[in-house]
Amino acid sequence: MKTRSKHSGRIEVRPGLKAIQGMRNTWISAYKAACKHDGIPEDSKFSVFSDDNPFVPFVNKAYEEYCTMKREYQSGGYVGLTIS
Repeated sequence: MKTRSKHSGRIEVRPGLKAIQGMRNTWISAYKAACKHDGIPEDSKFSVFSDDNPFVPFVNKAYEEYCTMKREYQSGGYVGLTIS
């Protein structure tokens, strides 16, 4: 973790499990929107989206962020630790 020598001393910690659940919901919403755009059933476990699907970048980003948050929480109990 990088720190700066001069900072205000204010540390923000998002409540871990709530943040993870919120990102999971965001990921699922983006996935369902991408499925709807391509006419794929929303309960599909595996999908290949069309090249012109505008929701795919959001699905990918939300999933990456969800996995990162889970990993951070499991390793230390903090999610999105920001020192400003």
